[in-house]
Amino acid sequence: MSYQNTWTHRMPLLLLTVVTAMGSVVTTDAQEDGFYPNTKSWGQAAVQYKDDDIHAVAAYYYSQRHHRSRWLLIEAAVSTTRNMTIDRKNVTLVAPGGRTVTLPTQARVAQQVPGIRPVVQSASSTRHGVLTYFSQRGSSEPMRLFSLSSGAVLTNFVTDQYHVAHGDLFFESPTGTWEKGTYSLVIERDGARAVLPIRLE
Repeated sequence: MSYQNTWTHRMPLLLLTVVTAMGSVVTTDAQEDGFYPNTKSWGQAAVQYKDDDIHAVAAYYYSQRHHRSRWLLIEAAVSTTRNMTIDRKNVTLVAPGGRTVTLPTQARVAQQVPGIRPVVQSASSTRHGVLTYFSQRGSSEPMRLFSLSSGAVLTNFVTDQYHVAHGDLFFESPTGTWEKGTYSLVIERDGARAVLPIRLE
């Protein structure tokens, strides 16, 4: 078989391979775009989720680039269209590989205050006004899921269409540090579910 005939014979297979590869890329891009429906980015490290049940905003400007430590800080605010009690177990962070990290207990946070406080202090200059994204921000209440001193701590927070709950969320890395990648902050209760991308660089 001549070189020309060999090339002619192989060309359809080569084109099929290229088309298949291109199709895979397009599919991947489409999946990436649709992976976080109902979300909108506001700046480099602030994201909003909003649907008929729940409205949530997360900001993580400091943690986006400073995540070598054990603790990750995410500022959050949440409102819902019906009265809802959201427990700390209803707020999780899903790693790119699928591993789910739950919020720590207050007892664990109290033990780790020397490691958490520097993160909070370093993040003070990059704080973001998460309440500004809510029309009912005049009726807001702290989540009170954690305290780094002797303040009162709750195991849940309550929201509805007239009130917003806001506060800092702390997550502890199971490995002692946080890898780069896109994580998912998940807030869910009674059929309402917000999923927000947290991209660590």
